Amino acid sequence: MGWEPLIVCGGADCGFGDLIKLTNALIHDLIILSTLLAAIAFSYVGFKLLTAGGDEGAMKSAKASAWAVLKGFLWILVAWLLVYTITNGLLAPGYSLLGAPK
Repeated sequence: MGWEPLIVCGGADCGFGDLIKLTNALIHDLIILSTLLAAIAFSYVGFKLLTAGGDEGAMKSAKASAWAVLKGFLWILVAWLLVYTITNGLLAPGYSLLGAPK
């Protein structure tokens, strides 16, 4: 898995399916970026936890930050799952959520 190409059609021949493909590519790339940012945030929280030096307030703050990062990342993944399911339903061969079966 890597970065998805953002150019999904050749210009004038673009249609609704290409818009859905572009949306999928953008969301896929944003998921990769948010995973990287979450890993950096967890590393920073770990550093804060290790350098707390037994200070209860600093440790509590670091743990609260870790939970906040985890909750935020889980929200991103749930939103991705929802959008991924909807867009795959829009692009399913032989069936369209926007109209009658093809």
